[in-house]
Amino acid sequence: MKRLTASAAFFLAAALSVGAVPADVTYTEGDASVRLKNGTQKDAEIGAVLNTGDTLKTGGDGQAELDQKGVTIKIARNTVFTLMEKAQGNQSTSVLSVTLGSIKFHYNKLTGTEPQVRTNGALAGVRGTDFTVFAGADGSTLFTVDSGEVSVEAGGQTVALDAGQGVEVPLGQPPGGTFAVHSDQQDYRTWNADKLAAMLADPLAALGSVETAMADYIKNVGDYAASYQEYRQRLDAERQKRTQIFNEQGADAAQKYEQDVVTPLALQAGYLELNVRFYALAALSLRRFVAGRLYVILKARSIATPTDPTWVSFTSRFDALLASFEKSIAPQLVAVDI
Repeated sequence: MKRLTASAAFFLAAALSVGAVPADVTYTEGDASVRLKNGTQKDAEIGAVLNTGDTLKTGGDGQAELDQKGVTIKIARNTVFTLMEKAQGNQSTSVLSVTLGSIKFHYNKLTGTEPQVRTNGALAGVRGTDFTVFAGADGSTLFTVDSGEVSVEAGGQTVALDAGQGVEVPLGQPPGGTFAVHSDQQDYRTWNADKLAAMLADPLAALGSVETAMADYIKNVGDYAASYQEYRQRLDAERQKRTQIFNEQGADAAQKYEQDVVTPLALQAGYLELNVRFYALAALSLRRFVAGRLYVILKARSIATPTDPTWVSFTSRFDALLASFEKSIAPQLVAVDI
C-alpha cells in the first residue's frame, strides 16, 4: 500500500500546517504587489490574505501593512517580504522573511510561539514587542529593538538584543557588536546606500560574502535532502509491511501499525522536505536579490572595459556560483519558484 489512508493523510497535512499562519493585508499605498505561491501576480489590496509562500513587494512609492494573528507588520518602500515555513524540532513554524528593504514589527502580546524572522544572512528569534529589520542590497542586516528582546543568529553565533540596542550582521559572517540605537534614528535609504557603495567599491569581497552564504545554504539543502531520502526509503518499507499486516492480520492491526509507525515516519519526512524547500528558497532569494543585482550593476559599469581584471575575475567566480546553484539548489525548486 503506497499511500496513507485518508484519515492518516489528513492528520499529516494538519500537523505540517500547524505553523502556517496567514497574514491579512490591512493597508496599501502606491506600488505594492503580491506574488502568490502558485506564481500569480497581482496588486496588493486591503482584505487580501497572504499564505505561506506568498510574497509582497513594494516599489519606490509603495507601502503596506499586514496583520498576522496579533502581529503588525509595516512594510516600507522598496521592500521584499515573504511568508515562509520551516520545521523546528517536531513541529513546523512560521518564518517572516525580509529579503530586501525595511520592515517594522509590532507584537500586541507575546505567546511564546512567535515566528522567526529571517534575512539573507541572519535568523532572529522574537522575544520583543517592537523591532525593525533592515535588509541591505549587499545581503547585510541591521536589527534595532525598541522594546522587549530579540536574539539574532548568524555564522553559528547568537547575540541577544535588549530595548534600545541594535546589531549589524554582514552577509556570511556572525553578528557584530551591539550598540545603542532607536529605530527612528536609523534611515534605511542612507544605510543601504552606504552598503551598496561599499559593495561596488570591492565587488570581489562582496561576492565572497555571497559565496560563503550560498555554501551554507547548499550544505543545509544537501543535509536535509539526504535525511529526507533516508526517511522516504524507510517509509516505503514500512508501508509495504503495513500491507503485509493487513493481508495477514486484518484492517484493525494494519490501522494500528499505520498510526504507531507509518504516520510518525511520514510526518518526519514531511518536516525534512519542508526544510529542504526553506533553504532552497532562501538560496534563490540570495541569488536573485543580492548576487544577481550585483552582477547587473557591474556588467553595466564594465561595458566599456570588458577586460578589466576585476570584472574578469568576478564573472569567473560568478559563473562558478551559478554552477553550484544549478547543481545543488535548482533540483529542489519548481517552475513557479523561478
